[in-house]
Amino acid sequence: MNKIKTIKILVIDDEPYIRESIKGFLEDYSYRVIDAENGQKGLEYFEQESPDLVFCDLRMPRMDGLEVLSKIVKISPDTPVIIISGVGNIADTVEALRLGAWDYIIKPLQDMTVLLHSIEKSLERAALIKEKEIYRKDLEALNARLLNSLDNLEKTKDKLVQSEKMAALGGLVAGVAHEINTPVGIAITAASFIKDKTSNVQELYTAGNLKKSDLESYLKNMGEVSNSIFINMERAASLIKSFKQIAVDQSVENKRRFNFKRYLQDVLISLKPAYRNTGCTVNIDCADDIEILSYPGAYSQIISNLVINSVVHGFPNKKNGEISFAISMSELSNEELTIRYKDNGEGMTQEQVSKVFEPFYTTMRGQGGTGLGMSIVYNIVTQTLGGTIECRSMPGVETEFLITVPLVVPDADSAHSKAFLKINYHV
Repeated sequence: MNKIKTIKILVIDDEPYIRESIKGFLEDYSYRVIDAENGQKGLEYFEQESPDLVFCDLRMPRMDGLEVLSKIVKISPDTPVIIISGVGNIADTVEALRLGAWDYIIKPLQDMTVLLHSIEKSLERAALIKEKEIYRKDLEALNARLLNSLDNLEKTKDKLVQSEKMAALGGLVAGVAHEINTPVGIAITAASFIKDKTSNVQELYTAGNLKKSDLESYLKNMGEVSNSIFINMERAASLIKSFKQIAVDQSVENKRRFNFKRYLQDVLISLKPAYRNTGCTVNIDCADDIEILSYPGAYSQIISNLVINSVVHGFPNKKNGEISFAISMSELSNEELTIRYKDNGEGMTQEQVSKVFEPFYTTMRGQGGTGLGMSIVYNIVTQTLGGTIECRSMPGVETEFLITVPLVVPDADSAHSKAFLKINYHV
């Protein structure tokens, strides 16, 4: 009954007896009834009270029921309006239904249950329409969320690429912190020594006790210490320049000419945090004068993925492993560069070698391995750099990757250049 009590019904009729009869009957069934003696008053009550259902007489002075019906439908088309008329005119019935009436009842009412039945059916229909509208809006909202999810998935793919790039740059930061800490620490110690010695000399000078030997000793120490500061700050500046260039290369797909050996050394310095504690050593066999015109960021990612792959998969339990890079001009053409990468780790079976470049293939599923590292290397070598890559391995002995790329790589289109923006970096 509590639900019925909340239902408001507006009765609009110019005959007081009819209004009172309908009102009394409906209140017996616990409906809340509002009555109005004419159409204008009824519209005012409708806008003020927002009733759930309206009974409206057809023939009324000043504003008839059809006009009231038309205005109510414009205001709230989902509110049931039942027309009551003492004239059984088929034309009026058709017009009322055309304008939006939900039912048409002829006066006088011989059986008030007809009224009750019309109310119940109209309210049921209104509830169904409301549920349908809610369902429709829910579907639209769900569809909007699905479309938004699809859009977010597309954006997430781009963000994953960016986050992987940031992960690599995070590795660079760790490398910077470790490598630069030594020269900066030496420089700070030396500067502190200069400060103390200068303070001592200043005190001797102020007291008039400064000897020639004190000054000579001070000048000698200052020369040695200042030279130490200069050397270490120069080393720190050089490291910062290298790290900065690598960071730019990993963030921007610019092609430039660079010395391969120096760049390889710089990248390996940035990777030290990843393999420092493993006892692994990295050896480079590369001529000092090899220069290439290519995308350095692509090589940075190839080198990073190869080294990290060896650390994670090749030396999971082995200490003092060895990694080697052998860089040379191709024996068949001076226009190609050959990179022979090798580690003496656990190696792979032939089945693992056959799947090593497949996306999401990993022997460490559930242990943090994504299976994307070597797939990314393959895409970079073959698409971005226009080269080839092969893998050879012997279980328990070694793993080797042979990469051949052109010394001068053509401009990559957007699809190819996107390939080398994917980074698989773990520290």
